[in-house]
This record gives sequence, C-alpha cells and structure tokens, in this order.
Amino acid sequence: MEFTGERYLPELSGEIACEHLNRYYFVINQLNLKNKTVLDIASGEGYGSNLIAQFAEHVYGVDISTEAINHAQKKYKRKNLAFIEGDATLIPLEDNSVDIVISFETIEHIDKHQEMIDEIKRVLNKDGLLIISSPDKLHYSDEIIHVNHFHVKELYGDEFKSLINKNFKNSLFFSQNIFVGSIITLDEEKNEYKKPLVVSKNGENKLLEPKYNLAISTDGDEIRLNYTTVNYAETNRIMSRDEFMYDELISENMKGQLKVYDSLSYRLGNLVIKPVKQIKNLISTMFSDSSKIQRH
Repeated sequence: MEFTGERYLPELSGEIACEHLNRYYFVINQLNLKNKTVLDIASGEGYGSNLIAQFAEHVYGVDISTEAINHAQKKYKRKNLAFIEGDATLIPLEDNSVDIVISFETIEHIDKHQEMIDEIKRVLNKDGLLIISSPDKLHYSDEIIHVNHFHVKELYGDEFKSLINKNFKNSLFFSQNIFVGSIITLDEEKNEYKKPLVVSKNGENKLLEPKYNLAISTDGDEIRLNYTTVNYAETNRIMSRDEFMYDELISENMKGQLKVYDSLSYRLGNLVIKPVKQIKNLISTMFSDSSKIQRH
C-alpha cells in the first residue's frame, strides 16, 4: 500500500511508529486476550489485527477501504484472523458476537459518533470491553494550529469522556503522548497512582498532557488493570528530538526516491544559508588579502 498520510504503515519509523505500536501493545499487555474474540474496527493495513491475533482466539479486522482489506488479506494469513470490508457505523458482524472491540484513531474520521458507539455496543457481548482512542483536539490541533484533512470531527478531552461515559457504565481514561527524554519510575509495586510529571529543560513542570485520549470501557464489572503505564521503547539509545527530526529527514520516503538533498526543507535551508556562506567566505578572503599586503 502507498502511504497517503491517512493510514499508518509498518514500514514507517520514528514518532508515528511509536504512537501506533504503543496502542496495540497496550492492549496486549493490559488485557487477557486468551479465548477472546476481538474486533479491530478500521483495521487499515492490518498490522494491528495481526499482532492481536497472536494472543486472541479470533480476530476480525474491519475497514471501509476495499484496497486496505485486499492488502491485509494477502499479507496477513492466520487461521484465527479474518479481514472484512465494512463501515464503523454498520459493522458486518452479528449482535453480541465479540468480547473486545479495538478502535484506534477512527472516530475522528466520521461525524456520526453516537451511531458508531451504538454499533460497537451492538456487537459487544454483555460484559465486553471497548478500547478506543482519538486525538485530543486541543493539543493535537488547536495549540499548534494543525489541520489533518483526513479528520472530519475531532473531540476535545471533555467531549471524548462525555461520549464514553454516556454510553458505558464503567470506564478508565488514559493519556498518550510521545516525548524524548529520561524516565525515572518507582521500582516497587504500589496501588497508588499519580499522573506522570513532565519537566522541561528550563525547569518548568506540568502533568502529562494528552496528544491522544484513550479509554477502556464496559457495561460489565469494574475494570482491573495490569499496569497503570505501558511504554513502548523503540530504542535504548539516547536520542534527542533533533536527532528524531534528522533521522526522519534523511530517511527515504515510501517510494524510496526522496533523500535529504532533494527534500523541501533542505532546499529552503540551503537557499537561506548559501548567501551567508558566500558573505562569510568573501570577508575571510578580504582579511586574508589584507594580511598578505601587510606582510609584503
């Protein structure tokens, strides 16, 4: 599949990989998937459904894109994994047929939020679980003046929580964000939990803000967690954000054609830097010539 910006592909690395893989590994490590039937709604390329199928009894990957479903069916072949074309507001599964529904970065792509939740509740069994995430409109879009043209209706944190709480008896909410830094964590098992504190290089501190909001919800009994925090570590090498951006810049794009020297950022930067270099070289030459005259 060609990368368009709408769907994550496993060939991608860096921040986007950390965000997407962290969510699926959160499910794998947070919940007991043994003997469970799982629906991954808006399964996209299929990598996430394939990961879950390694632990669950059966997994359905449902996506509205014919291209995505055809691709997933050819690439990921497991006896307990099926990919089906379908709409999130009209899921092609029977009532009460699944134990767990996974919906990552889906709801913001449509404006029929309640209809989607109604369909999820229809296919979930009585005590089933929904694990859902969506970008936080404040931190994902507003603060950085960012527009994702694939998103139809993003939700602020309170809107997301209100929608979930209105439809499920029990829910736990999580914040997801990515940052490059150092982790100091309690080396003991304790029941008490406090939201992580993030400290910047100038000493300012604030509680972790969500780029993405995530919820585990059920109409069944109280939800019990294995972990309060699940970190996805792509590398143990010390890496700054500057290195992150540099690695992204020098990597080839999906077609393997664009390299750093062809990139727009490099060409614009070179356009600005080149005259400065020329002036610097001119001044250096003038001083050098002056020095030669004085010595003669």
